[in-house]
Amino acid sequence: MGIDPSMQNIAYYITPHGFGHAIRSLEVIRHLLASNGGFRITVVSDIPEFLVKQCVGRALPFRRRRLDVGLVQKDSVRFDLEATQNALESLYRNRARLIEEEVSFFREASIEGIVSDIAFLPFYAASQHQIPGIGLGNFTWDWIYQSYARSDPSWEPLIAWIREGYGRCRLLLQLPMHGDCSSCPSVRDVPLVARKAARKPRETLALLGCDPQKRHYLISFSELNLTGDALKRLERITDAVFFTKHPLKLRFANGRSLDAFTLSYPDVVAAMDGVITKPGYGIVSDCLAHGAPMVYTDRGPFPEYEILVREIKHHLANAYLPSEDLYAGSWEGALREVANQPRRYPQIRNDGAAVCAQLIKDALKGRNIVC
Repeated sequence: MGIDPSMQNIAYYITPHGFGHAIRSLEVIRHLLASNGGFRITVVSDIPEFLVKQCVGRALPFRRRRLDVGLVQKDSVRFDLEATQNALESLYRNRARLIEEEVSFFREASIEGIVSDIAFLPFYAASQHQIPGIGLGNFTWDWIYQSYARSDPSWEPLIAWIREGYGRCRLLLQLPMHGDCSSCPSVRDVPLVARKAARKPRETLALLGCDPQKRHYLISFSELNLTGDALKRLERITDAVFFTKHPLKLRFANGRSLDAFTLSYPDVVAAMDGVITKPGYGIVSDCLAHGAPMVYTDRGPFPEYEILVREIKHHLANAYLPSEDLYAGSWEGALREVANQPRRYPQIRNDGAAVCAQLIKDALKGRNIVC
């Protein structure tokens, strides 16, 4: 099948680091495609493809490539800094080939512009091919890695290379709860990108067959390795029901899977008595949009963490669950703490997906963007 010359072809790069980047960018893509802007969007990433259909509502052209590292995760909470640095060094050694492969892809697919959340290597390729490169995010990876360079200077050459890549970004759409994004020369602040529930909480609870005498929690991790003893401790919390969704699989008496239900993730978040998770941009945004209480754990030395926790504490009913208690299944204290707080509904503008879609359209069509 040939390329439709009436469509504007965009390559949208999404980091495989966690699901939060993918969820917010796919929401922006959904708005772009719904705007009748005449776009054909190819997702370039190493994210699971089921996320695309789940978030956008249909499959999209997909090019499986890993062009950034993020942090190499041991599981949903713990990461490996040494492996991360080794992976970045491999990316650096192969940079010329990787950039040329992207430029060849641009030529073959008639790509006229890119968006990246928030891989830096695509900006090198876009600059070389002389097409606009737009970024979207609440941090850049040089800022994240700089915190590790303070104790280990061997990070510095990699950070300089990453920063140079971001320097070729034509426009960064800077989300709330952001770190230092000054490596991008042109920055535009945008509202929160958050998904919206389509059902009222009582409808979701009825569909799930929830007992009004119990409390209901969403365990929001893609992976969580709990021992048999930990699961037995959760089973002793007899007044609570815990929901999970693919790819997380936990088997215990008061745990239930959401996979058989035709409910969106925001539907479930909005209906729960609390969400048990690590602070990541996607789930924090979902909770802020619906006033969902959060039981949050730590995630190691990650600079974004403190920013997200500050917003959680400011806007939501919340409780801290230390990671050792998370893995031990000792959740009772944190659940009791969050249950004793009134639910709070933040007054935060959360139409960022529509705003970003319009700004991307304008930038790719060469219209001036006031920053």
